[in-house]
Amino acid sequence: MLIEKTRLPIKDILFIGFLPGFLKKLVYRLKGYRIGRHVSIGFGSVVCGRKVSIGDFTNIGFLTIIRGKEIDIGEHVSIGSTSFLDTPFIEIGDGSHINEQVFVGGLQFPDSRLSMGKNCQIMQMSFLNPARWISIGDDSGIGGNCLLFGHNSWLSRFEGYPVDFEPIEIGKSVSVSWGAFLLPGTKVGDGAVIGAHSVVHRSVPEKCLALGFPARVVSRYPDFPKEVGSEEKYTLFQAIVTEMIEFFRGSGLVCQSGSPVYNILKTQKKLMRRTGKNWRFRVADETLSDEASQLETEPMDVLLSLWAIPEKLRQHLNKRKIMWIDVENKEQSDHDNDLGQEIVLFLRRYGVRFNRIKVD
Repeated sequence: MLIEKTRLPIKDILFIGFLPGFLKKLVYRLKGYRIGRHVSIGFGSVVCGRKVSIGDFTNIGFLTIIRGKEIDIGEHVSIGSTSFLDTPFIEIGDGSHINEQVFVGGLQFPDSRLSMGKNCQIMQMSFLNPARWISIGDDSGIGGNCLLFGHNSWLSRFEGYPVDFEPIEIGKSVSVSWGAFLLPGTKVGDGAVIGAHSVVHRSVPEKCLALGFPARVVSRYPDFPKEVGSEEKYTLFQAIVTEMIEFFRGSGLVCQSGSPVYNILKTQKKLMRRTGKNWRFRVADETLSDEASQLETEPMDVLLSLWAIPEKLRQHLNKRKIMWIDVENKEQSDHDNDLGQEIVLFLRRYGVRFNRIKVD
């Protein structure tokens, strides 16, 4: 064979994959890879490329292989264990997640590409074939057991059978439900939802619900998605906060409510004695313009606001290292803490994901 490509990078796995994490990162830096702060690369995992960049606080699980010519992984990215990403060009935006046992590869070309935006997620057991390229817009999710197949090639084109090599384009804020199959040439518009076990070919317009075999649009904007008024948002926010506090309690945390301020205590045993750490967070369900001066001095670790947090208040909170979470703008401070991370993770259940805002 003139063109050879090993199915697995055996040498990298044997000589680098089983090194301790700190030695593995040192080897990669010596190879010219840009490895950010607090990056974790699991046991048996390897990253193989000519040009590699991995952002701060990114985590790669164990026995995961990432191989390509150019690999650009953003900050706060999570790639689950036993996944295999094998395509020439890989781009993964900040805050995105790839779950366990995701496969990216198959029949490709020298310029094949997987491009994921910010705050995306690909659930477990999905298979992606970027024969040309697969692009996934910001805040979009691919359910488990999904197939995104960029080529249709088996029977002879000279005997009249179709052979296709086409890109797959998924817009922003798209939900592809579990078990869906996206064929070559699929384009899904921003805000669309693809129903479970649907087969999609060609175009799906923005802000609609499409399902079936083949997928057909069954509902469109403004019926889907429906507008949510201010009062309904307020009621929904209150219900989510109440459920979140009950979830914390059920998970072993001590939650003392002095609404709108909550004290969260975690206790644990260390060397035959019980220790604990306390967090204080405030829930703001009204506009913050009138109470900004009060919040600038109030002791807290996290501020969770339904409505926009004014820029001046953000600056004061940043100076005091207080994590803030802005639901209206889907933004959070770059500085975080354990409690804030749990709040952000809980809100993801309701489809709310946050972009980190860095301080210049």
